[in-house]
Amino acid sequence: MTAALAIDAGQPCVELDLGALQLQLQLRIHHGRGRSTEQHGLPIGLETLAHAFGDRMPDALALENGIAEVEDAIMSAAQWLPAQVQTLCTADPLLRQLVLSATGAPVHPGPQRAAREAIEHLFAVLAGQAEQGLHTGQAQPQDVQAAAALLILRECLHHWGMLQVQLLD
Repeated sequence: MTAALAIDAGQPCVELDLGALQLQLQLRIHHGRGRSTEQHGLPIGLETLAHAFGDRMPDALALENGIAEVEDAIMSAAQWLPAQVQTLCTADPLLRQLVLSATGAPVHPGPQRAAREAIEHLFAVLAGQAEQGLHTGQAQPQDVQAAAALLILRECLHHWGMLQVQLLD
């Protein structure tokens, strides 16, 4: 696995929360006068994507359709995200499980992070399962919500040019 990247506490961060029907984003920017926060909602949620998968682990076609659906929903955020934002932050419990699974490392004191490449690797496992129809006996959890969350996380990192995801306490 790729080593996690360091983050400067003063760097901007986009915080992602998986809502059932809408993703919630907070853009937090630290500057000399303090911190500013912008909030945005995106028109896709965990339940909507899981329902699009037929409420079961996606096959290859469902995964491709899910990718297109997530891309359509998140691309508008690229217009207002500052180019210097390289870290996606989250306190979402489901995303926390995915990040810890992607790193394969034991929990340690301090911020837990995963590089985009580690999330891409986890997504490649999901895509392989979808392509081959293997949904039992795999090390990755076989949960439609986890699959939907992983797809959302991967697409956000990829299309917004984020280098890592960091877990918040």
